[in-house]
Amino acid sequence: MGRGRMGWSRRPRLGARECHRGCHGARSRGECGRAMIHRPEIRRTTIVQAVILFAFWLALSGRFEPLFIVMGLVTAIAVTAVTHRITGRALRPDGDHLPIGSLPPALLRGVGFTVWMGGRVLVASVQLAVIALSPRMPLDPCTLRFRTQLRRPIARATLANAISLVPGTLTVDIEGDVFTVHALAPNQVDDLVSGRLQNKIAAVFLEDEQPPVDPSTIREGDVR
Repeated sequence: MGRGRMGWSRRPRLGARECHRGCHGARSRGECGRAMIHRPEIRRTTIVQAVILFAFWLALSGRFEPLFIVMGLVTAIAVTAVTHRITGRALRPDGDHLPIGSLPPALLRGVGFTVWMGGRVLVASVQLAVIALSPRMPLDPCTLRFRTQLRRPIARATLANAISLVPGTLTVDIEGDVFTVHALAPNQVDDLVSGRLQNKIAAVFLEDEQPPVDPSTIREGDVR
């Protein structure tokens, strides 16, 4: 019985110590176990981030002398050390890292999304110019309030910035997963109502398919 009690008393201590070291203050042993499982994934993601930053440094500098290579390597490691927890939390939904094997297709989808956004900005700019130069086309401002199902913080931040990037639309407020958007005309939020913009972002960050927005949430007039 003495040995059993001693063995029983040691195991929680060891688990708590491992949990403290591996999980950075996880609240339960279950959370600790999940965090310990994802540690190799976190390390691989951190290494990939450092390699990408180093390659970006070399591409911008165009110098391959030993001094520039060492400076680039030190800079990439330093930036990764400072930002890896921030980027890790942004990419994790409920504590799960973005799988390392999904990064290349995610980057390709990101390039496609950037090109698509460039087209949307161009079209919206032309539409806004026509409205501004045509007296017969009065402004019809409206607000749209909707709930997004994007889970990752970086995906929600991308959605907010993408809305504000398009001329004529602006992300006015974000409360959790509820977005309030102002537009100069109802047709400028068509991509939001149809869910097309949300799905473009969801594809980049490996999120589930996003549902369309209820058109009844569109309100005429400016934000009050």
